Amino acid sequence: MGRMMKIITNCLMILFLLFFIVAAESKENQKPEWKGKIETENLIKVIKNPAEPLYGKVAFDLEEDLSIGNEDDDHYLFYKDIDIAVDSLGSIYVLDSANFRIQKFDKNGHYILTIGRKGQGPGEFEQLTNLFIDNKDQICVLDRRMIHVFSGDGRLKKYIVVKNPISLFNFTEHGNIVAKASTPAPEGIKEEIALFSPEGKPLKIFVTSSLPRVKMGNVELAEGDVFTPRLLFVPWFKGSAIYCQSSEYKLFFLDSLGQVGLIVQKEEVPEAITSKEKKEYFRQIYESFKFSKSPFPNQKSLSLSEIEKAFALPKYKPFFLHLFTDDEGNVYAWRIPSVTSKQQRIAEFDFFSKEGYYLYKITMPLLPRLIKAGYVYQVRWDKEKGVDVIKRYRIKNWNQIKAGI
Repeated sequence: MGRMMKIITNCLMILFLLFFIVAAESKENQKPEWKGKIETENLIKVIKNPAEPLYGKVAFDLEEDLSIGNEDDDHYLFYKDIDIAVDSLGSIYVLDSANFRIQKFDKNGHYILTIGRKGQGPGEFEQLTNLFIDNKDQICVLDRRMIHVFSGDGRLKKYIVVKNPISLFNFTEHGNIVAKASTPAPEGIKEEIALFSPEGKPLKIFVTSSLPRVKMGNVELAEGDVFTPRLLFVPWFKGSAIYCQSSEYKLFFLDSLGQVGLIVQKEEVPEAITSKEKKEYFRQIYESFKFSKSPFPNQKSLSLSEIEKAFALPKYKPFFLHLFTDDEGNVYAWRIPSVTSKQQRIAEFDFFSKEGYYLYKITMPLLPRLIKAGYVYQVRWDKEKGVDVIKRYRIKNWNQIKAGI
């Protein structure tokens, strides 16, 4: 009888153990439940995300695998206001504004060709500001009001003059242009998200905002500090774009026709700017004016109190500073870094899928210029080489990032 009880007891223990193992595996494999809402407003789909990301927080594990930049070779020497783009084959294009050119390199960083030169004609550059590769692998170059479109081998395909100066743009499915346009105004700089015809004529304005002017001594500047709410715009995949006001957590996704097709929101309470942050912020501005070689030769020295009076900071911080997208359509909203933090080198992003779901809070030890095919690209000043360099980093845990709910 005692032997039988021992056998039964052992069997029950095994069954309990199996039960707990199965339960634990089931819990581990259980899919998180998205707790947001999907509504319709004025026939537009609105995704209302909860405050917390579906899959939690993750850090991009980066490994450098390419560096382009060399002062001993003119093809690899870049200077001032650099932008980069990457095509579907991994070829890298570098907008080198001071040298009025676009440099093309293969995916291994070997120089291929130079596109453009200084001038005022088609395919020539005066004031390079922006570069991107569209969904047809065309090289789209912005030169203030002028858009140059080149093929991959450097041939000029078209040349468009836009009525208003623009800073970022994309082509829609029908060749219209969605862009962020900027024009001077008495109160500062007026910014608009607008739709233009293929010939560059204004068709529609989605939203208008302004950057106020700040009087710094005897010089007036358009305010663009970390705490200033601003109008943000980023080209999106498949010929469209995303825009938003940084003081409101609401992203407007334009479709391939250049119309608002989706609105994405996130539940979040605005964060007040602390007195400590204000003090540190003004101190940093004071130090930069005190020790920098000012580009304004008549600029007099400014006291800390004068700087504090010049900047009328808002009560609350904007939700983010900038938007990024990758080639899969995912969206990265760069969160406002704390001016008092000792970890300012760690960039934090809210990560949304292309469908608009808030999936992750992502951190990385640098601010990217471009994210494509599981790689992060950065423009950085190399102190050892004494030149600007293009850095490419492989995201080692990229395949672990889920892109849907």
